[in-house]
Amino acid sequence: MILWKQEDGSVLATPQPAHAVLSGQLMRVLAEPPVPFEPVVTAAAQHDCGWMRWEADPDFDAETGLPTAFNAVPGVQHVALWEAGVRLALASWGLWAGLLVLRHGSFIYRLGLEHHRQAGGDENRRAMQGYIDREPAWSALLAAKLGVTEAQVAANARKVAMVDAIALALCWGRDSFDSLDTMLRRRSPFEATLDPWPLSVPEIVLETETLRLPARFSDSGEMRAGLAEAPRIPLRFRLTPA
Repeated sequence: MILWKQEDGSVLATPQPAHAVLSGQLMRVLAEPPVPFEPVVTAAAQHDCGWMRWEADPDFDAETGLPTAFNAVPGVQHVALWEAGVRLALASWGLWAGLLVLRHGSFIYRLGLEHHRQAGGDENRRAMQGYIDREPAWSALLAAKLGVTEAQVAANARKVAMVDAIALALCWGRDSFDSLDTMLRRRSPFEATLDPWPLSVPEIVLETETLRLPARFSDSGEMRAGLAEAPRIPLRFRLTPA
């Protein structure tokens, strides 16, 4: 989950697939739309499909008293769920979705290794590096089936990475966030600017759903009961040019 502590002490906990919905909304209105359009929009909106089973029954973090944050899930566990997500995407939405979910995995693991965004330890680092090493051959196989070039794949993968970063920054509560080809800066909790402006519309309101949790739970049992009863509320963000 993506955890964002609020001023009143509560925590907004956004499941990864719910945050990905925002990515799809952004992809749909990019000033430079992806080609092919609908398959890449689907890939953006569903890129976190591998998290669905985990989000239905998240691990408990005894240190925080909350569900384990997305960037604290150990690399070994993360890689297993991500590769399962690639297969789910291939089976459910087709070659482009599977290929872009696959490529996005390498992108986030490179960030994880370079900037320590994922839980550390030698075993976890080896798992992430192993994924990075395996991905090119799998990507080449899928690209060959699609009949597309590496340049086409790379362009769409970069778009997925950008919209994912924007959506992540919003749900994570970051005041500013380098989102590849644009910089997000927050004006207020639910309003932010992008510079340069990457969208075809003058402004946009993005919407998904989040859970409002207390500051912490005492144990995993209380957390699971709390998640079942947690208020589910709309999460809306307004984006405008800088």
